[in-house]
Amino acid sequence: MKNRKIPCSNSLFANALLSFVKTACNVLFPIITFSYASRILGVEGIGRVNFTKSFTMYFTMIAMLGMNYYGTREAAKIRERKNDLCKFVYEMLVINAISTTCAYFLLFFAMVFVHELHSYIPLLLINSISILFAGMGLEWLYQALEEYRYIAIRSVVIQIVALLLMVIFVKDKEDVAVYAVICVIASYGSYLFNFIHSRKFINLGPRPQIIEIKKHIRPILLLFSMTLSIELYTVLDSTMLGLIKDDNAVGLYSSAIKINKIVNTLITSIGVVLLPRLSYYIGLKELKKLEEVSILVYQLIFMLSTPAALGLYVLSDEIILLFSGVAFQEAVVTMKILIPIVIVIPFSVITNLQLFVPMKKEKLIIKSTCAGAITNFIFNCLLIPLFSENGAAIATVLAETVVSIICLINLKKFFDLKKIFYEYYQFWCAVIPIYIIGYLFKVVISNYIIRIIGVMFVSTIVYFGLLWIMKNTCIINFTKMLNQKFLRNIEIRKTNNKL
Repeated sequence: MKNRKIPCSNSLFANALLSFVKTACNVLFPIITFSYASRILGVEGIGRVNFTKSFTMYFTMIAMLGMNYYGTREAAKIRERKNDLCKFVYEMLVINAISTTCAYFLLFFAMVFVHELHSYIPLLLINSISILFAGMGLEWLYQALEEYRYIAIRSVVIQIVALLLMVIFVKDKEDVAVYAVICVIASYGSYLFNFIHSRKFINLGPRPQIIEIKKHIRPILLLFSMTLSIELYTVLDSTMLGLIKDDNAVGLYSSAIKINKIVNTLITSIGVVLLPRLSYYIGLKELKKLEEVSILVYQLIFMLSTPAALGLYVLSDEIILLFSGVAFQEAVVTMKILIPIVIVIPFSVITNLQLFVPMKKEKLIIKSTCAGAITNFIFNCLLIPLFSENGAAIATVLAETVVSIICLINLKKFFDLKKIFYEYYQFWCAVIPIYIIGYLFKVVISNYIIRIIGVMFVSTIVYFGLLWIMKNTCIINFTKMLNQKFLRNIEIRKTNNKL
């Protein structure tokens, strides 16, 4: 039987835009719901949910192994051969069924034998639904096929439903479990639709004649080691805060890091589309295109992360007040400590997950992320007993900085760093007025919501205006691209009118 082709005609720009829309929806929901829930559930209630979520994340990671990255990379290479793709997906589902069973066994073992977890068992059971959904969701398949339109539409629908459920059912402090259920629906509910919708691309009915599991184990475990080291230092802070301190500390830390992580997610969403496309270029040995696309994305994330970091620092008091309420004001200092991660995380994520994964340089990733995990653990042990949530914040910044430095050293082996950091000074020059604008708005405007909107609006115009005056390459190329698209649309309309 001949392999049928599964076409993929989306442009990288369109994919990046759709990925950004999808991420924006995933970001908007946590902003709205966290703002709503934090005022109802309080610091302790939010802390309980976030502690159990961070703890369950380890077992979700075990269930997924390294499939998100391995599946996307390998499926992208064979996406135009339907029979091969169906066989590959079937093999991944078999492996995932085994890993999911192991993950549930380990979670139940921990709940029974770790005394500190007994009071959290109901919330842990709710969050454990994510273990099953993450495995069957086949999110990696849609990324490999670059089906970002479907992903974006699906995300919008699920987030709207979850938001309605939040407003209807979360009414007082006793609704912690309800809030946890809705968070799981928002994060993983769409994966159920993925499994059903996947029949459009693959046939999961009859079992393939030959099942090759063994050849996948080594690369999957290698990527799992990478994922494990990443997760250790990204969720370790909340877990250790809950075990060493209390739910109040976790709640304050969650409020402080929430917006920073959201901004990071938005910025790195531009690079999410890289993994399947770079895997495709590597498969064709088009190394020049690989370098061109990679450098473009680095310049874009630097252009966005630099003003975002300073903007968050300037507006930290207003942001905590708006999204968390007066009860979380102690989190302002923690949020300011965490500001550097807005710059370093997008760089390390793009380097490790979107560039080194398709290049099959997992060992380089493991080195940097293990160094980050060790740094995070050591400084959490030293600083959390002394400074609570602020100690966890310092440990996180140090860990992410270590990861980025190692990424920079590794990146030098493959690319000319001068090309990547070319014109980087322009971003810092253009960002200076944001601090002045923020100070002026604080003096003149009393309403904190108007201050946030005003500073963001004016700073955006001034920042990109200055970059345009300095003839920044990113801005010039983006302007040319919009002009070309506009002129092309005019030509199409003229042609249609003549017909």
